[in-house]
Amino acid sequence: MALKKNLLIIKHGALGDFILSFGPFKAIRDYHLNDHIVLLTNSIFKEFAEESNYFDEIIIDDRASIWNTQKIFKLANLLRKKNFYRIYDLQTSQRSSFYYNFFRFKNNIEWSGVAHGCSHPDRNPDRNKIHTIERHKIQLEEIGIKNVKLSDFSWVKSTNNYKIEEPYILFSPGGSLHRLKKRWPVENYVEIAKKFLRKKITPVILGTSEDLEMGNFILMNANGCINLVNKTTIQDLCILAKDAQLAIGNDTGPMHAFSMCGCNSLVLFSDDSNPKRCAPRAINKKKLVKIIQKNDLRNLTVDEVLHSLRNDFRYDL
Repeated sequence: MALKKNLLIIKHGALGDFILSFGPFKAIRDYHLNDHIVLLTNSIFKEFAEESNYFDEIIIDDRASIWNTQKIFKLANLLRKKNFYRIYDLQTSQRSSFYYNFFRFKNNIEWSGVAHGCSHPDRNPDRNKIHTIERHKIQLEEIGIKNVKLSDFSWVKSTNNYKIEEPYILFSPGGSLHRLKKRWPVENYVEIAKKFLRKKITPVILGTSEDLEMGNFILMNANGCINLVNKTTIQDLCILAKDAQLAIGNDTGPMHAFSMCGCNSLVLFSDDSNPKRCAPRAINKKKLVKIIQKNDLRNLTVDEVLHSLRNDFRYDL
């Protein structure tokens, strides 16, 4: 019996980008059934990645400063000792391309990515203009993996049992604290929440510790909502999405989890992001992901959102 070969997948990124990579993860797993697959990723994704069973080993890289030579050398030595024969750089950032230098003098190593001098470069001239899903497909086709599908989270099991009565919808009102253009004002989420509550549909508010004040504000001003801000795992987001009627939110990572788990979604974009490159995607033609884009979400009115809810999703609020 042939010995298992070691191969590495590099994927850091934010939650949304990580969620979009599970289609490629599975395609690589299926292509290398008899190999030992190692994932290099952030610590916050470790438990979720382990549960997928797509990886045999996970190495944590919380991306220390490149100038922190002690940590960089330690990571380089750890990775070199694994004797990888192939590396899939799905991050294709300046940092992950820099990691190619760890292996530059190993002439036989195969590297799929954009690092200068690598064996299997992604030569697509439009790679920075197309959606992450298509970019991954084209990159993996270059190295022989052609059956890349959308991320599938049917394997996810909840870590909590919230016992939320249906019908309910999901709110993801957070976003980067220093990019206010990407955040629809919390007062507007309150107005939308009140309208759903009048229809006996419960808004469930989700987010991270940075969104605690926002979640509390919505809860105080729209009595009847459920506030789960900073109380959920990635697994919980997926499970909640499977039974939700709808998700409404800014351009945030949870919106990718919701749409990839089959939840109809209304996603609010500013011009700080390009939905052609990074918008959440529907899992099939029966599910809808609608994008509303404004140069600044502070200029997006409640009426415009209500118009989409009425015409696209058939909610007469």
